[in-house]
Amino acid sequence: MRTALEATRRPELRACCDRAGAVFEQQPAAMLTAVGSPDPHRHVLSLVAWTDGLMFSCAAGSFGADVPGPQEIRTGLRELPAGMLGR
Repeated sequence: MRTALEATRRPELRACCDRAGAVFEQQPAAMLTAVGSPDPHRHVLSLVAWTDGLMFSCAAGSFGADVPGPQEIRTGLRELPAGMLGR
């Protein structure tokens, strides 16, 4: 996260972060396209925001003792795309 924040002030670092981000976007975008997403780029951004928020909340202790387990995370990973696609 620190690198991403620093990249807002350093164009050379921004370019590196953008290239790396594009690589990580390709597979989920292809997957979302395959299941019928009309806007896979936007939907990938939503998935990334969800996972980033989940990781931060777990690391920062925002859930207290109720850190979601693997099954809860899997459920969320199914529900989010289903909601995006209106299913």
